[in-house]
Amino acid sequence: MRATATRAAIAVVAIAITTFISIVRLPKTALDTVWAEDGPVFLQQAMSGGGPGAIFAPYEGYLHVLPRLAAEAVVDFVPVENFAASLAFVSCLVVAVVAYLTFHCASALTDSLWVRLAWAAIPILVSVGPYEILGNTANLHWYLLWLVPWLLLKPAQSRPEAVILCLATVSSGLTEVISVLFLPLVLLHVRDKAYWPARAGLVAGAGIQIYTTLLYPRVPSSGQAWDPLSVVAGWFINMAGVIFFGSSRNMGINILNFGAAPVILGFLPIAAALVYLLVRGKREHRLLALFFLAASFGVWAACLVANPRAQFDYLHLTDDQWAHFTLTRYSAAPAMFMLALFPLLAISIRRESVRAPAAVLASFAVLLAVSYFPTQVGREQGPSWSAGVAGARAACLGARDDETRPVQVAPTGWSISGVAMPCSRLRG
Repeated sequence: MRATATRAAIAVVAIAITTFISIVRLPKTALDTVWAEDGPVFLQQAMSGGGPGAIFAPYEGYLHVLPRLAAEAVVDFVPVENFAASLAFVSCLVVAVVAYLTFHCASALTDSLWVRLAWAAIPILVSVGPYEILGNTANLHWYLLWLVPWLLLKPAQSRPEAVILCLATVSSGLTEVISVLFLPLVLLHVRDKAYWPARAGLVAGAGIQIYTTLLYPRVPSSGQAWDPLSVVAGWFINMAGVIFFGSSRNMGINILNFGAAPVILGFLPIAAALVYLLVRGKREHRLLALFFLAASFGVWAACLVANPRAQFDYLHLTDDQWAHFTLTRYSAAPAMFMLALFPLLAISIRRESVRAPAAVLASFAVLLAVSYFPTQVGREQGPSWSAGVAGARAACLGARDDETRPVQVAPTGWSISGVAMPCSRLRG
């Protein structure tokens, strides 16, 4: 009992620290800005009521259960002027939980504390995170997508652990439809009942997502047709950009000035790690390396095929488009899976030298640390949610309770401009 309490206390402290690390990566203005669907979709519906079943309302062809739960909690317990900051805090808390569960589940692959910490650090410190996906619930699903395979690889050692693994996996499945890509992992060690809780959770969550997609299909993208080979080129560009350049502007300007050379140079360490693991690694390391590679490219391809936009036609971008190149949310999960190669390399390379793993992990730590403070955040210019609420509250003077006033969200110019705040709530 005492050991269990100690482990629980360590988990709480670790999650608190990593939540703080995530929050500090975001500028103050970003913490006071509501991003995209968080406002006119999740907060708006939470304020409209609908009961517990509202968290299962489909949007764009699939379910977003965790973001809707977060919005319900914020609307019920937080003053309206603090909605943005509260959503940012909850989102960073979830990412911290993802990191801790990664650390916990990685124990199925290695006893090395440092390697497990390295894997757990990836969702917290991935360079592209603050630009768009960190600190808002609309993009929590990218972190959950990273988490799903880790949950599937961990056999449950106790009933409480089985419950946690099952709940985590079903919640991830009910929030991210692309998690269906990991269904083949359900067949791994299928006779071992210790793996069943997490896999049952994925089957349930993914099954409900598939049913939702069939019943409420996503509106087909109106994006332009582009060269399918751009999917391949874009994967190389974005992996090199996220892992070794970190900044959209740096990557775009370098490609504009030097062509493919920056991509090749940035991808060389990834290729070297992959080649070593496939040639010199043990069988389980080779399989895991191939899985990380397949997961990275599979997620990337699924995103681009579902969203065929001109900005992703990498083989035909103009000079002006390269000058405004952006590493988007679609880069994040694929890059995280490729970053996972380096801690795996630290395990495998021990056969060469007892000091080699430390060198790999130290280099990996530097790589993550130098991108801690982002050069770009998509919502660092606001609009300020608290200021918007103050303005809307003033505009409600003399208005009926059933009237609404708009509060703007980021990004500016998005197709849905803001949240229609009821004057009754603003007065309350």
